[in-house]
Amino acid sequence: MEKQYHINISNKETEDSKHLIICGSPERVPRISALLEDSQEVSFNREYRIHRGYINDIPIMVSSCGIGAPSTAIGVEEFGKLGVNTIIRVGTSGILSKDVKLGDIVSATGAVRDEGTTHEYILPAYPAVAHPDVVFALRAAVDHLNLRDIFHEGIVHSKDAFYSETPELIPISTIAKNKWKAWINAKTLITEMECSTLFVISSIRGWRAGGIMAAIGDTESGEIIIDHMKGQKEAIEVAVEAITRLL
Repeated sequence: MEKQYHINISNKETEDSKHLIICGSPERVPRISALLEDSQEVSFNREYRIHRGYINDIPIMVSSCGIGAPSTAIGVEEFGKLGVNTIIRVGTSGILSKDVKLGDIVSATGAVRDEGTTHEYILPAYPAVAHPDVVFALRAAVDHLNLRDIFHEGIVHSKDAFYSETPELIPISTIAKNKWKAWINAKTLITEMECSTLFVISSIRGWRAGGIMAAIGDTESGEIIIDHMKGQKEAIEVAVEAITRLL
């Protein structure tokens, strides 16, 4: 019954839930939990705002994990200690592929490990891949919600430094520009900051994980979406529907 240090909850608050939806921003948590039954906030410690709701009387956890790999790793590790074994990330992202448009949603089948956290866990050759159960559940949810026209599925890029998207701001601008071109040429769909960490840790621990991201900015042009809920609303709906199917 002891509470985990960072997320500040125990099995009492989770009711031994096995299913978790994570996001970056604490503000997004109530938007997700609003789609669950009888949702309520059970903790808000540091960047971890946590709600519990229900689907068919089964407890579902929703938690923010802050920005980036380290805080995501801490959050999912502590939820795992409480018995969670199925995790879907709902996030935002920047566009790399010209096939992806502002407001589209992207399911990550795998992620480029361009961050430091997972390299503290395992050698670079180890892949960051989503669990097929979650990939298929997200795809089925998209079809159920008739969102195929804005849906993409494939490899995403996970990084540590948000402003590395603007190479002229950093000393290694030439190297950075060439790296971004490489990811684009390799058909990488979007860039974000958490999927590779979630996928690697989940694979190592034997959990199921996936991610659905809204494309809210264009990395090359710098254009951002005006309606911040466009894409995010659909990503949230897809994640909740996918969790329902994974039950």
